Amino acid sequence: MKRATNVRGIEAAAAKRGPRLQPVPGPAPRPALFTAEVHKVREDGVMLGIGAKVVPAKLDPSVHPTVVEGACARHERVLVEEQEGGELLVIGALRTQPTPGVDAAESYTIKAKRISLDAGEELSLSAQTAAVVLRAIGEVETYAERILSRAEGVHKIVGRMLRLN
Repeated sequence: MKRATNVRGIEAAAAKRGPRLQPVPGPAPRPALFTAEVHKVREDGVMLGIGAKVVPAKLDPSVHPTVVEGACARHERVLVEEQEGGELLVIGALRTQPTPGVDAAESYTIKAKRISLDAGEELSLSAQTAAVVLRAIGEVETYAERILSRAEGVHKIVGRMLRLN
């Protein structure tokens, strides 16, 4: 009994010394980042394939819709962030191949039935010291050390005036 009284006295003395320490709260949970495949692009966002599920997501204002449409067409994955409320937000696209017009590469091959390039004022094609320039004023300029023109059938040159050196 004397022992129980001593224990109670020690506990009472400990309570008088100061407040009990509380555990320090851990850091706030960070948003989860993961990748997903774009199944469909809509006006209000996108439909993402995550595992076997197809779920809606919004586009971050910094992500241009064309980037996500390209990722959908090329079956590239997008980077998705899960917000605090569980809402999904697409924050970028993960490109897996170089993009013509954006990235420099060793070579690009474009295969199509028709290719159309439309420039408002001027279109130029150049390779080292040779160039072809099309201007909106109705002018075509070719420049090279040597220009070769061939035809299997009739080779027709039409103009009001022809000037030869």
